[in-house]
Amino acid sequence: MNKVDAEMLINEYGKALYSFCLYSTRDKESADDLYQETFLVALGKDEIEREDNPKSYLITIAMNLWRNRLRKTAWRKRIAEVSTLSEEDLLQIADGGRSVEDEVQKRQEERLVRKCVLELPEKYRIVILLYYMEDMSIEEVALALKIPVGTVKSRMNKAKKMLKERMENGEEGIGFVVKTVPDAR
Repeated sequence: MNKVDAEMLINEYGKALYSFCLYSTRDKESADDLYQETFLVALGKDEIEREDNPKSYLITIAMNLWRNRLRKTAWRKRIAEVSTLSEEDLLQIADGGRSVEDEVQKRQEERLVRKCVLELPEKYRIVILLYYMEDMSIEEVALALKIPVGTVKSRMNKAKKMLKERMENGEEGIGFVVKTVPDAR
């Protein structure tokens, strides 16, 4: 991959990839490292075909690097606690500086949804993040996670049930709309 291709990928998919890194790691410094390492790995590869969904390819690289890092650093986490971003910090970074006056209701809803998503167990949280936040199809999520499509659908449904329960037990008056997942047929 040449410099022009790399710049194009960063410009087109950088924000989505960084958002994924941030929500996966829940730590700005770790997200920065994962983001940079993802592009370094992608640069080391041959050409990325534009027709082959480069966004999914980059997110898959990031996810694999993240999983490897979790395995390698598990003992470090037991020794030293890692500082995480507060919910407000996550919102500020993800929102890109939207006007508070125009987005108060939306931010309240987003805050509750994000809090509930972040509390999900990892295997459910990751499918929700990939499907809803990264706008990947069920098939792309299955490919990225290297699991069957049926498993992705099952995890999505379980995650949605868990989110619904948490949302119903959360703040009153905040609705929750979920994008439908196609039936396994």
